[in-house]
Amino acid sequence: MQPGAPTAKPFVNAADYGAVGDASCDDTGALQRAIDAAGPSTSPTGGTVALPPGRYRLSASLVLPPAVSLVGAGWNTPGSQVNTFAGSWLFVPAGADWSPVVARGSGSGVRALAFNVPDQPSSSNPPEAQPMLLVTGNNVLVEDVCVYNAFAGVFLDGGAQVSLRRIWGQPLAYGIAVDRSQDTNYIDTVHFWPYWAPQASIPGRYQLANATAIALYRCDNPHLSNIFAYNYARGLSLLASQAGVPHKVHLVNADFDRCTTGVHIDAPGRPGSAATLQMLNVTVQAPVEEGLEPGHGVWVEKASSFAMVQASNLRVSNPGLCGVSVEADNVNFYGENVSLEGFRGPVGFSVTSASSYAYLGLGFRASPAGGGRQAAVGPRAQFRLAAST
Repeated sequence: MQPGAPTAKPFVNAADYGAVGDASCDDTGALQRAIDAAGPSTSPTGGTVALPPGRYRLSASLVLPPAVSLVGAGWNTPGSQVNTFAGSWLFVPAGADWSPVVARGSGSGVRALAFNVPDQPSSSNPPEAQPMLLVTGNNVLVEDVCVYNAFAGVFLDGGAQVSLRRIWGQPLAYGIAVDRSQDTNYIDTVHFWPYWAPQASIPGRYQLANATAIALYRCDNPHLSNIFAYNYARGLSLLASQAGVPHKVHLVNADFDRCTTGVHIDAPGRPGSAATLQMLNVTVQAPVEEGLEPGHGVWVEKASSFAMVQASNLRVSNPGLCGVSVEADNVNFYGENVSLEGFRGPVGFSVTSASSYAYLGLGFRASPAGGGRQAAVGPRAQFRLAAST
C-alpha cells in the first residue's frame, strides 16, 4: 500500500460519516463516503456499511465497489401492520433517472433494507424511472430487500452468479429483470403484492395492464423458485433483447395470482438458440372481473419459433382466453399433470402452427367456464396425448 493511502475499514457505521436518516436531509454524500471508507479504491479489501434504522433521502446513485455490502436493520411493510417506515429505508424521488443503488463491484451486497418513493403519484400513472437496484457485478448478493412502491425493482444487467433472495414489494412496471448474463443466477423467495396501492386504484390498474413481475432477456440457466406475484399483466416473461434470448430457464414453485398471463414467451429463436423453459408446480389464476383485457394463462407468441416448454404440475384457472396458447412455429410443449380450469376462450389448449406440437401425459384436464362446450384441445392433429387421458 502506498504511504498515505486510505485503509479499508471492515465495518463502517453510516452515521459516523454524517448520515442523518430523517427523510429530510440529503444523505447521498454521507452514505457514499461511508461506502468509500469500507472499500477505498487504493485498498479494495472489502467491508460492511451498516445503515442504522432511519429514512435516508437520496439525490444520486450509491455505488458499491467490490466486496462491500450495504446492510440495513431490516424493514416493516407499511400498511400491513403499523403504518410507519420502521427499519432502514432509502427514500427516492419519483421519476428518478438514476438507480439509488448500483452494485458494480464483484462480491458486493445489499441486505435488509427497503426503498420508498414518497412522492409516487397515487392519482395518476407512475412516471418512468430507473430500477431501485442495478446489479452489474458478478457474485452479488441481494437479500431481504423491499422495493415498496418502485416503478422498477431490480435490474441485473451483465452480472452473473448473482443471488436475489427475499425480494418484496409492489413494483409497478417490473419487479426483476435480467439481461446480458451468460452464467447461472438464482432468484428465490419473491413476494410481489399490492402493499402500497390497492388493485382498484389507478396505479393498481396500471400495474395489471402493463407490468411484468419477472422479465428474463439474454441469460443462461437462471434458477427461479418460490415466486408469488399478484396483479400483473404477465407473471414471468421470456423476452428478446439485442444480446439474445433466455436459455434453460428453471421455474419451481410459483403462483401468479390475478395475473392476466402467468407465463409468457416472446423471444424469436432458431435451431440451437431459442427460449427454453422447465417449470414445476406452477399456478396461474387470472382476474375474472368484467371489462378487463383477456389473456392466455400460458402464452407462446407467434415470433417465438423453436421455443420449448416442459411443464409438470401446471394449473391454470379462469383465463380470459385459452389456458395454454402456442402460436409460434416449431415449438414443442411437454406437459404432465396439466389442469386448465374455467377457460373462457374457444379452446383450452391451442396450438395454431402445423409445425408445433403438444405432448400431454397423464393427468391432463381441461374444463371450460360455466359448463361450456368448448374443445379441450385444438387443432387435434397438433397434439400427442397419453392413451389414458
